[in-house]
Amino acid sequence: MLIKHLMRLILFNLLKSKLSYLMIFHCWSQETLFLGNDFYNLSSSPNIYGQFVDIRTDENLHNIANRYFLFKRPKVGVFLDFNCDNSKRLIKRVSHLNLFNHYHHWLIYDDSNELMAFQNTFQHLNLSVDTDVNYVIKNITTTFVEPSSTSFIVYDVYNNGFQIGGSLNITVDYEVECNSLVCLKCKYLSNLHMRSLYGNRERLPDAMMRVAVVVTRFDLKAPPSEINAFLSSQRDFYIDPLVRFGFQVLLLLQDSLYTKFSLQYFDKWTDAEYTGGAIGALVNHTVDLVSAPFVMTPLRFQFITPIAPTGDFRSVCMFRTPRNSGIKGGVFVEPFSTKVWIYFGVILALAALLLWFTFLVEYYKMGKHSTFIPSFLTTCLISIGSACAQSSYLLPGSIGGRFVFITLMLISFIMLNYYTSVVVSILLGSPVKSNIKTMSDLADSNLDVGLEPLPFTYSYLNSSTLPEVKRFVKRKVVPKIHTNNLWFSAQEGIMRMRNRPGFVFVFEVSTGYNLIERTYEASEICDLNEVLFRPDTQLVTHLHRNSSYREIVRLKILRIIETGVHAKHRRQWVRTHLDCLTNNLIVHVGLEYTASLFIMLLVGYTLVLLIFITELLWNRYNIKITNLFVRN
Repeated sequence: MLIKHLMRLILFNLLKSKLSYLMIFHCWSQETLFLGNDFYNLSSSPNIYGQFVDIRTDENLHNIANRYFLFKRPKVGVFLDFNCDNSKRLIKRVSHLNLFNHYHHWLIYDDSNELMAFQNTFQHLNLSVDTDVNYVIKNITTTFVEPSSTSFIVYDVYNNGFQIGGSLNITVDYEVECNSLVCLKCKYLSNLHMRSLYGNRERLPDAMMRVAVVVTRFDLKAPPSEINAFLSSQRDFYIDPLVRFGFQVLLLLQDSLYTKFSLQYFDKWTDAEYTGGAIGALVNHTVDLVSAPFVMTPLRFQFITPIAPTGDFRSVCMFRTPRNSGIKGGVFVEPFSTKVWIYFGVILALAALLLWFTFLVEYYKMGKHSTFIPSFLTTCLISIGSACAQSSYLLPGSIGGRFVFITLMLISFIMLNYYTSVVVSILLGSPVKSNIKTMSDLADSNLDVGLEPLPFTYSYLNSSTLPEVKRFVKRKVVPKIHTNNLWFSAQEGIMRMRNRPGFVFVFEVSTGYNLIERTYEASEICDLNEVLFRPDTQLVTHLHRNSSYREIVRLKILRIIETGVHAKHRRQWVRTHLDCLTNNLIVHVGLEYTASLFIMLLVGYTLVLLIFITELLWNRYNIKITNLFVRN
């Protein structure tokens, strides 16, 4: 009868865990197995599959990992009779293979109720915080509701991390009563049912987690206390901001886990994709965590898994707008299209002709209104003057003529106001920006380029297959590769960018933006142009794909993000943009715009001087001719 109750308990536990596949390691007799075959009849679901393995024979214990535990399933149930002679041998092999994990739900039954023996066996096994083990014993002290039923007590078993100093935790969970038909929970014996699995295991006070800390701007030969003081400090945000931001989020995670950290310092993330540096230590199981988030790549998916996005990586090419880019007189022509300028010129010419005709009519037909006839050039001057908001000392005397003049002044007033508003908005409305918007434009320009010596910059320039990046390397990097004018520190490059408009500096924004805000005037920030060096990339906190702490760390990091503490630190350490406020704009109209006006003035005065000299010579010639005829 007991075996049927036990089978019912196994089925109850299997369905409670929402599993459909079960491995049963036993040492039962043929008669017991015959009763055990009723396992399938007990199940009301046709999708439950079970495999019985007799562990009394050594052959069945050979190569257990490949024979029994290589499943393409999210989770598998495993039952073990703890009282079998070879059970301890099987348990040690399972522990060595690290199979007490979240992929396997273990139900271990102890018919002898020797809790101390179970504890002595499991306290030296490789259990972790994601271990899913239920230890079951018979309850011999309870009073049965039905005489034919059996009562069992279920314990939850796990360890915060045997390999990192954790201790065995055995907590009583609930009592269940089973008969040949059904199993029912009698009562809860603790508060485990009130929270989720990881909610009950959220604290790791007895574990010492191993953490790889990346430090790229500090001497790793310094004492650990000095390195930690640098990483924890709240000043000089431009020095190693991503690393220090990641370290301070790591301290939040430590407080949330109530655990201790053993820090190992590295000066780089990796040598290649997944070897060397902090990432290599994570892949090799040398550490459990990496302090700073990093970029996910396809090759790294083989060994590590992303947990949560905790940062951003952005590299840009930035430069101040160069002022020596040539004369830009087109700004004074841009308000109107070519057709509009032609139509406006024709209107002014017709108005000049109409005014001249008006003066002509007034002189011959209405003598009292005019005493002389202005020349056609004079009326052209009046027409052009009205277009420039200038008045005239000559006005038609007739009503019709004055209407002509009023119409000319009105259309000139409207055109002039529209023209001046557009020109002023172009020149003074916002800082002048370069037309270089992409890496391709930058590669084809004549601007000088400098780079911040960062590992990922080297890697991107050498490995990128984008044609614009290859052209950028060929034209901007290769010609200067053996000179001292290519690689600059962040401070030197940003100051060079400030003092030399047109110098392009490539840097990572978490470092550069802080420096720019510290050293640039507000008006100088508005003068900056930005070209994206590489696509924006999200930085993600990673763990080894087989890490026991994957789920609990994910939940803790999401909790830190949800509370806003992560956002607070992120705003402090990571700048995503530079602020250019309208009241900070001090726009100077340079010679590139006004030079065309000065040239027009110079050419006009030169032309006027030539015409004036020609008139003088022509007048002198006429006087000589007149005197010659008078003498004769």
